[in-house]
Amino acid sequence: MSLQVSEKITADIVTRSGLDRLRYTLLFEAILVASSTAVIAFILERDLLEVSYLALVLSAIAMATNFFYNSAYDYIDVSFGHIPTERSLKHRVYHAVGFEIILLFFTLPLIIWWLELSLVNALLLDIGMMATVVIYTFLFGLGYDRAFPIKQPEPLIISAT
Repeated sequence: MSLQVSEKITADIVTRSGLDRLRYTLLFEAILVASSTAVIAFILERDLLEVSYLALVLSAIAMATNFFYNSAYDYIDVSFGHIPTERSLKHRVYHAVGFEIILLFFTLPLIIWWLELSLVNALLLDIGMMATVVIYTFLFGLGYDRAFPIKQPEPLIISAT
């Protein structure tokens, strides 16, 4: 009687291309800016044009940060053998929160300067925006991965007897 042992070995994990990352980033930011600028202007009692300019600058910063952050996060996922488009709920939360924390370091000084706010007021504004954007990031990422899945290679099966 022979004993068969099977071990599943995954081929290289395929991640998003540069063009796909660009599409993700542009869609993400366009929807976010279009849906949030008027609300923020209303809440802050500021001119819509002033807030729109700030939103576009913040969006440009976020797009650059997003591209590099997602590339690094995907690299880390792959190094642990995870497929980035198949992240667990826990890893999607880590991804969304991590991005917003990193973005905070880039955007907070600009918000303070642009809107002439104190550190505390700018931080409160940014935390409020972050809380909203974390939820948006989570939902957008989940929807995007389902709308634009990446076909992975078939796993290789090696059997030993």
